[in-house]
Amino acid sequence: MILLKYSIYMSICNLAHRYDTIFHNLPESQKFYDLSERHKCAGCAYDQGFNHARAGNPKNLNLDSLNKSQAGEVRHKDPTIAYDLGYAAGLRP
Repeated sequence: MILLKYSIYMSICNLAHRYDTIFHNLPESQKFYDLSERHKCAGCAYDQGFNHARAGNPKNLNLDSLNKSQAGEVRHKDPTIAYDLGYAAGLRP
């Protein structure tokens, strides 16, 4: 299956991080003008940032690789800010 930038075939996140309260206070993101960010899983974005930092990679959020989520604490949360939080956490010893 080919995944297009705004594909309806993007995977749905089923990971437990969807219910992690760390995401509760993130700002909401309903960017209708930027569909690449809409409904992306903030938990997956956080993990991506964390893993990039731990690997010593520069910041490089890849929205196209994130799963979609409309569940729990990540519902409508900003994946860009979640990525930055994960990256900062990954830099800590």
